[in-house]
Amino acid sequence: MIKESNSWRGPIAPGVGVDAGADADLPPLFAKITPQPVAAASLGQVYKGTTHDGREVAVKVQRPDAMSVLAKDYMCFVLVWTIVEWWWKVTPGGFDNGDIDEVITRVANEILDELDYRKEAENGAKFEESLAFLGFVTTPVVLPEYSSARVLVTEWVDGDHLSALPEADGLQMTRMAVEACTASLVLTGYVHADPHEGNLMLARDGRVVFLDFGLMSTVDGSIMEAFASGIQACLSEDWSTLAKTFKETGFVNDPIQYKAPGAKAFTTFGVDPATGEDKGLAQLSKELGEAMGEVEGGTSRFGALATVLNQKLAPRWKMFTPPYVLLLIRTFLTLEGIAARVDPDFNIYEMAMPWAVRRSLSPMSADGIATMRSTLLTPDNRVQWDRVLELLPKTEEAAESDAPSPPPAAATLDAATAAEATAKRASNEAAQAEAMNDAVMSLLGSSEGAALRRALNDLDSTDLALKLVSREARALRQGAALAICGAFTAPWKAKMALQNAAAPSSISSVAVADGAVASQPAEARPVSEAALLLRERQARWKRKVAMVLVASHLRRQLTRGFAGARALASLVYVALRVVVGGALLALRDGAVGMLPKRLRPANDDDRPPALAA
Repeated sequence: MIKESNSWRGPIAPGVGVDAGADADLPPLFAKITPQPVAAASLGQVYKGTTHDGREVAVKVQRPDAMSVLAKDYMCFVLVWTIVEWWWKVTPGGFDNGDIDEVITRVANEILDELDYRKEAENGAKFEESLAFLGFVTTPVVLPEYSSARVLVTEWVDGDHLSALPEADGLQMTRMAVEACTASLVLTGYVHADPHEGNLMLARDGRVVFLDFGLMSTVDGSIMEAFASGIQACLSEDWSTLAKTFKETGFVNDPIQYKAPGAKAFTTFGVDPATGEDKGLAQLSKELGEAMGEVEGGTSRFGALATVLNQKLAPRWKMFTPPYVLLLIRTFLTLEGIAARVDPDFNIYEMAMPWAVRRSLSPMSADGIATMRSTLLTPDNRVQWDRVLELLPKTEEAAESDAPSPPPAAATLDAATAAEATAKRASNEAAQAEAMNDAVMSLLGSSEGAALRRALNDLDSTDLALKLVSREARALRQGAALAICGAFTAPWKAKMALQNAAAPSSISSVAVADGAVASQPAEARPVSEAALLLRERQARWKRKVAMVLVASHLRRQLTRGFAGARALASLVYVALRVVVGGALLALRDGAVGMLPKRLRPANDDDRPPALAA
């Protein structure tokens, strides 16, 4: 296959591909290649080779019968499902799941693309470019001079698959993979549909490497917004919004149809003539919430949602499987399986949340913009305070009050297992906070933030200033004080980290190549130079936009008489309170940091939250 695809008449490599038809006067195509494959899959095999200029390469070779196998499988599926659909239609009360033939054809066409390795090479370059803003996603470099429609040659990736990674590195790779797939699902609309363990690697520079781009999926803007809304709805247990998302994405009929107990046919709930709302949404929301509460992992595992849809709701509600969504479901079920191997408590929705929030705050459609404004602002442009606070980190007291009760003594985990679970949870929370910062904080200065900038310009700043001094704003004030404390203490903390650092992890200790930044803490995600430049540019614009917005709102207060004066006084009071709280925390941290390590408190990060409030 290699010789045929490259029209090569000489040996493939010294001692390999030397047959009766080889031209002995021609040099070998490769300086070296493994006689046997180093990896194999259903459509092809991979060999490790070396080019004449010394580059190590992966040589992916398509099986000669791949096309015939796919054609036979496709015809078998079409034949079987044509009979099944006919049976459904002639059977009274038969199950009607839509056009199965359309689903089969859609998937077969996308698998057919896997057989053209030139298209796969284009897909890989497009995927990496689409996620360049993340800074930690990369793909193998293609060598076009050796590649064809049935042979794909790329540079050998210097990294490891999940099975060869330490647990901490495996968890970090999984988090980055979930972020990348979520960002592609809700932001770029170009999704890797086959991210199984063999198609993911952690490079030596800490970046996550995606392999095999034959199976990709595209998502349009309205579906991206619906998926983002669904992710947030699952986490907040907002079953009404989730049911609405199912309707918008085509999972259920419009209007919704339901099969009553004992009935053989579906009936339509109908539409409220006064409000125009589908009456079925309320009942579907109720049953969805009950089912999600009964299944294990209802608000943390994508597989739980799939179980609810297929086993709990499909028998009673007329539901469909839109062709476009099959590969997306595969993507997240596969990722969830990988995550379960490194952390059984991994919550895929929490890791996906930051990029879902970014999509919600940067809508593309008119409906999405209206939804975003109604989420942040009331009709009279006052801040929807409760909803805004949901996006903020909880205070320490709130986190403690929401924490599950400790298990009985008999069920208590041993100390080592409990410590390991705590460490993983802390690591995941830190990664989620970092992702939220990357996803949301740069939005104000990006081109996608136009709708958010308009909403911030329209908000009633007088009402906001008065709310900032309320008890409900305590979490916001605390977060601001901690940020100021961090700015004060960052220099000496960096110095102390250098003095007291433990041995670096396998990620942070290795050399960094291909434009990634070397000075990364063990828990931090690597960031490419291109992503850093983009963030710096967005940060500059964010500062300019913030100054314009602040100046505009200050001018408004000056024209509002007593209410404006009260609002300005509230702002000054909050600013002083936050700065003083941050300074006190910095003094405390500074005093602790100057102590010898043996004299420091056991919990060096234990800060009295009252200071920040």
